[in-house]
Amino acid sequence: MNVKYAIILASGLSSTVAVMSQAAPLTNGDIDSPSQDAMILLMEESKVSVVYDPKTSVVFTDEGIKGTSDGLTLDLGEIDFGSGDYDRVWVEMANVMKPTEQTGFDFYLDDMLLEPKTDFTIAQELPHLDSYESDKQPQEGLFFKNQNVPLSQISVIDVRGDDSYGKITAAVAQGVLNQSNAEVYLVYEDHHQTQFEDVYGKQGETWNLLRGNYLEEKYAGLATLVDKYKDRFKKMVLWDPDKEWTWCLAQMICAQQKGIPVTKEIKEFFNNELDWNIECEDISNNWATKLDAYQWAIDNLADGCHKSLSFSAGLRSDYVSNPWKIYDYAAASKGFVFFLSDSDPDEFAMIQKICDKIDYQPGSSTMGYGAGKDGDALNNATNPYNVGFMVSDYYANGSFWCSFPRKAFQQRKGQAIEALPGKIYVSLIWSDGDNVQFDSNQMYNMFKNAPGRGKVPVGMTMAASLQELNPVLLEYFYKNLTPNDELVAGPSGFQFIYGDKYNENNYEKWLETNQKWLETAGFHTACLWNTTNKERFGRYMQTCGLQGVFDGFENNKERYEVGKDGEGVVCILQGAHCWEEGDVYKDLISVKPNGQKPVFRNVYLIAASYGGVGGYERLIRELQRVESYLPNTYEFLLPMDLCATLKEYIEKNGGNGHE
Repeated sequence: MNVKYAIILASGLSSTVAVMSQAAPLTNGDIDSPSQDAMILLMEESKVSVVYDPKTSVVFTDEGIKGTSDGLTLDLGEIDFGSGDYDRVWVEMANVMKPTEQTGFDFYLDDMLLEPKTDFTIAQELPHLDSYESDKQPQEGLFFKNQNVPLSQISVIDVRGDDSYGKITAAVAQGVLNQSNAEVYLVYEDHHQTQFEDVYGKQGETWNLLRGNYLEEKYAGLATLVDKYKDRFKKMVLWDPDKEWTWCLAQMICAQQKGIPVTKEIKEFFNNELDWNIECEDISNNWATKLDAYQWAIDNLADGCHKSLSFSAGLRSDYVSNPWKIYDYAAASKGFVFFLSDSDPDEFAMIQKICDKIDYQPGSSTMGYGAGKDGDALNNATNPYNVGFMVSDYYANGSFWCSFPRKAFQQRKGQAIEALPGKIYVSLIWSDGDNVQFDSNQMYNMFKNAPGRGKVPVGMTMAASLQELNPVLLEYFYKNLTPNDELVAGPSGFQFIYGDKYNENNYEKWLETNQKWLETAGFHTACLWNTTNKERFGRYMQTCGLQGVFDGFENNKERYEVGKDGEGVVCILQGAHCWEEGDVYKDLISVKPNGQKPVFRNVYLIAASYGGVGGYERLIRELQRVESYLPNTYEFLLPMDLCATLKEYIEKNGGNGHE
């Protein structure tokens, strides 16, 4: 008999393992030390091999093995027990706490170990509709649109080699140039070129990437743009990086007065390298404080700003290494630009003063990202003034993609299966798709390049606003859906709001707008956060037109409401946030089957860390582990199918109002 596998669940590891003899005293309590005739198994690199270590954490030291992966699995190799008869295993810990039920060790003999599962149960795979194109009229009127132009009139400029100041300056210049026609496209990263090629074909065949040669390579992309279009700008606007609010003011002035923002160094580069010496307005010392600057903007610029778009689009502390890209859409749309913290009372009040001045109506959005510690918490300031949130800090070329015609889409509806007692029915959802920069970056890369996509049913959150903002991107996802993909609305539907904070006089109007945008985006399920008020949550369910809602604040477990057109709508808890490999396994094995009724579960996969190109393969490994742990118990469905199944189960088993 061989001791073959040790499943290590602790965060530290043993230095020795002893297999105890029957001659040792038997006790129900702790054993202080191995008996003198114990067999000592040193945890040495030459004898022990690593079977499963998702964090690649194992290190062999003089003290034994150290590692941090949950589920760490070690093969101790063949052990010759001779004629001895052993019945216990002793583990000596190395610099860690005493094992508990949560942090302990499991040992398996080779004739006890189940073969790892290489499959799991997908409850059903249904084809998508013959066409993803809907004959419904797409929604319109909430986002800036310009005119699309022929490829021959488009300049595609490579700014990958520019520094952060070159990139953000080029972005604003692009927005100013694209205010009427989408003439300029910027390539910041490789996938921006790929996205352009998805529509127009390969570089070098029907179009060419532009980047000139200049003495200052860090401004070569910017200079290429300015050299071609310098006669379109009326002025430079000099701002000061040490006074970050001057960047926001410069963006608005340039948008309204056909300007280009410059630092002192970039101004000198334009003067000397490009021999460009147009008027320069210096705003670097115009205001003593940022609040003074924004008050001036309210008094002098707000009337010329977009009536449903504003931008929290300043300079975050990491802008030098990782500059934002939303600036072109801010300049093209002429939205009010600010960067104020909702956690500072004076700045919070200024945000609300901006909103009050422009008198935004329901459906209005702030784009970019919040300046406070919790960027999402910008909602606390804006929601009472009818303004939702559209996270979009790294959303590139918005002023180009908005030029394509609006488009409405459709998906098949969720279909129920028979839900049986003793089974656990699970759906999985990728996070952050309400964030259009995730849609255009992380989600796009996953859909295009991730191995394993289509082998497991997963919902991908997506922004319904893309039907007007970037219909090409939304169509890309629809074109490439597999039967195991679903597009799901991220929080809180067509835009992110805190339902508890939204203007009480206009919440019903917001709900009406939400239903229309979700319908023509083709979504049947959505996530809803920050809505703990039971009545408001219920009104969302009753009006959304969806089959199901996933509650991110876990207040509405298996809630049932009669929704639009008399159809039942269910709510399922959004579930655990899974950040890294091992989290899905830990969450699902914590769910116990019930012999009297089925169990319904959702798991929320964090796209920023769990996702990426390896996200689907990571998930598949975890579901195989779950199946090995408890075979023939878990069945996986798309979110809309899980909601349809729960709805049918509740309706058959006495359900209206069931929680």
